Amino acid sequence: MIFKQFFDPISSTFTYVLAKSQGAEALIIDPVLEQVDTYLKFLGENYLKLVVAMDTHVHADHKTGLGKLRQLTRCMTCLGHNAETSVISRRLRDGDKISIDGITLDVFETPGHTKESCCFYMQGMVFTGDTLFIRGNGRTDFQDGDAGDLYDSLDNKIFTLPEDTVVWPAHDYKGEHASTIGKEKLENPRYAGKTRQEFIDIMDNLNLANPQLMDIAVPFNHGFGDDLGNNIDDNLVLTCEQVKGLNSPVLIDLRDQDEVDKDGAISGSILIPLRELEDALEAPDHIMNSDKEVVFYCAHGERSALGLELALEKGLKNVKHMAGGINAWYKANR
Repeated sequence: MIFKQFFDPISSTFTYVLAKSQGAEALIIDPVLEQVDTYLKFLGENYLKLVVAMDTHVHADHKTGLGKLRQLTRCMTCLGHNAETSVISRRLRDGDKISIDGITLDVFETPGHTKESCCFYMQGMVFTGDTLFIRGNGRTDFQDGDAGDLYDSLDNKIFTLPEDTVVWPAHDYKGEHASTIGKEKLENPRYAGKTRQEFIDIMDNLNLANPQLMDIAVPFNHGFGDDLGNNIDDNLVLTCEQVKGLNSPVLIDLRDQDEVDKDGAISGSILIPLRELEDALEAPDHIMNSDKEVVFYCAHGERSALGLELALEKGLKNVKHMAGGINAWYKANR
């Protein structure tokens, strides 16, 4: 497996790239905007195709690289479903799975540092964001943080993992790079031997200054996707009602299979995950390359907008996308 930990010295943020091997699909966790060129260089050197970019939470100490990576690679972006971010490909919930070639991450919702915080687990390692640091944890005094919720996330989820699981956090401020679940259970000074109330008392009395970039980073990270589709003609963006009024369109679902299994699909639609769309478009005999009207949709509208941009670049003429995705479709049919 290819595994790379990057470090941004300004925000002390760790970013992670995972892939099965050279030439395979890749995912990235907690990218920093100013480091995007570094990530792309590494991806290129290893012939990797970035298909998923995800944040463990809405960061307050740096601008996320999700939007720029999406713009440059058409990757799927992911955040916890409680995030106030306006445009995101997939809003993650407890029990979801994020899969690429040969790698699957289980999603744990771990509120406490922020309400949308998530951790990502695969056998032998867990990416804990700001939920758990090396001998520490993220603060709980802003962004709807809650010390009691954080204790519960640690006690009921993260610290139930095997003790030899390697902890890969989103930050370290003391020159360390990783820990283990067993070590943190025994040595984390805020948790080890503490009751829930003692943990809450510690967190409520940290009296930390706000992150230096908070007033810039948080609004940016809530709105990084707002410019998606600005270069798309309004006539190519359809509402659910307009899609219903079409005469037998080819509906292309750009979500992943596990999303369809969980949330269902529009009757008669064809599943082509966004990462596979380019290959399908290049197949001359694919139904998308016929004279039929093609409509892309996804969960919330981000991937279908990206798919539309790609299809137009490939020369398709009779193609559109449905705003709001299947989420809007279900709401319209209530």
